[in-house]
Amino acid sequence: MTTHPGDPATIGSFAIQARLGRGAMGAVYLARSPGGRLVAVKVVRDDLAGDEGFRARFAREIEAARKVSGAFTAAVVDADPDADHPWLATEYLPGPTLQKAIDTSGPLMPGGVRSLAGGLAEALSAIHRSGLVHRDLKPSNIVLTDNGPRVIDFGIARALEDASLTATGVVIGTPGYLSPEQITGTTIGPPSDMFALGAVLVFAASGRGPFATGNPASLLHRIVHEQPHIPPLPDPLQELVRRCLARDPAHRPTPAEMLQLVGSPANTAVITPPAATIAAPTKRLPEPPMQHQPPVQHQPPVQHEPPVQHPAPVQHLGTLQPTPPQQTGAIFTTTRTRPAIIAVITTLLAAICMPRETPTPDPSGVVIGSIATAVSLYFAIRNWRLVLRRRVVLHLSPEGLAVTRGYQQAAIPWSSVTRVRIVGDVHRPWLVAWLNHEAILPTPTRLHHGGRKLYPVAHERSGKRRTHQVNELRAALNWYAGHLHDNHY
Repeated sequence: MTTHPGDPATIGSFAIQARLGRGAMGAVYLARSPGGRLVAVKVVRDDLAGDEGFRARFAREIEAARKVSGAFTAAVVDADPDADHPWLATEYLPGPTLQKAIDTSGPLMPGGVRSLAGGLAEALSAIHRSGLVHRDLKPSNIVLTDNGPRVIDFGIARALEDASLTATGVVIGTPGYLSPEQITGTTIGPPSDMFALGAVLVFAASGRGPFATGNPASLLHRIVHEQPHIPPLPDPLQELVRRCLARDPAHRPTPAEMLQLVGSPANTAVITPPAATIAAPTKRLPEPPMQHQPPVQHQPPVQHEPPVQHPAPVQHLGTLQPTPPQQTGAIFTTTRTRPAIIAVITTLLAAICMPRETPTPDPSGVVIGSIATAVSLYFAIRNWRLVLRRRVVLHLSPEGLAVTRGYQQAAIPWSSVTRVRIVGDVHRPWLVAWLNHEAILPTPTRLHHGGRKLYPVAHERSGKRRTHQVNELRAALNWYAGHLHDNHY
């Protein structure tokens, strides 16, 4: 952990020690109070700092968060929502996040999952009693301490979510842990946190979420339309997790009910042995280098240990490198495989059914053969046209959309889009965008009431696959285009 160029030396009365990372709100720093206590200071990014509405919501959420017991969360130490860059200081928890722990040591043992369930249910109970809904419970917002799991970043998600309603590209929440009501825009309450808790427990027990992985559009579609994959869990966790992941909020258990059914674990520590086995990837002060110095002072064999230890985390992080691109974009493509197969088959059928000249032709056979030939030729020509059409790739991201056709590509930022919508019937849906300026696009100029047709949504696929891609594309537009998406389809 180090500071970066441009990082402040102090924030309020806190002396900055290092940057811990960046989040949806802005940068997060490790700092010391005037009395030497360690705190985590979150500083709001520039675009949110200039939003007076966000400042007011931020201040309200801070006051509500102060009421939550620090026994289950990272307690609020100080805050200044009126500063040039509003900031929030919370208790620093010297432990790994659940995400880091699983990435480093693998899934938890059944006893650890049970301890995690009880600790998080207790934390959510305290948060909900204070009138808050976390809205973004996920493995990276859970810190594992020797005295049980702690929940961080509660109460801030609502201020960010309200700000995102007026800012395109501001994404709140993590796709694999969002509840169906957060995706569809219906009422959000404590049951939303219980859905996220169920997803967290699946991740803790198996190392993957209940809706697998992929781009945000695919994950959002699965959450709303498909059943979760729940690994085998000991009773009563199996049934509790299944209920947590119910689509209907009314069918999910409350934190108190989960606590009652899980019971009191014999040990509050989720990982055994704690922290020592996962010291490398955790948020630490300068002490860890002191802990690693004894091996460095060893004889020559130990000098080989740092290179042996370093590749392990580096290789592990290397395996995670593909993940960020998946989470920052959704890609949709047309295909020529299915049309090519149908075109070949129908061409052969047309050749077979074509009437032949015979000495005594059968009139009825000639008619049937002519009809079969005509139908086969119709489908052959229709599919050969799709085969000869150049492949179109649509890429949606927080910055905008990009369309690639053959070797030509055009990128359109969301600031240039006034509206985007899927139009047409179920057999020939199109993605149409209304732009506030003329743009040269690689696709042929096809207009729809003043908009440009950008992408033929699965025209060459079966009806079922086409419906599936339409749903995924709509989910991606809801995620990336926000209020620009007119979803009346």
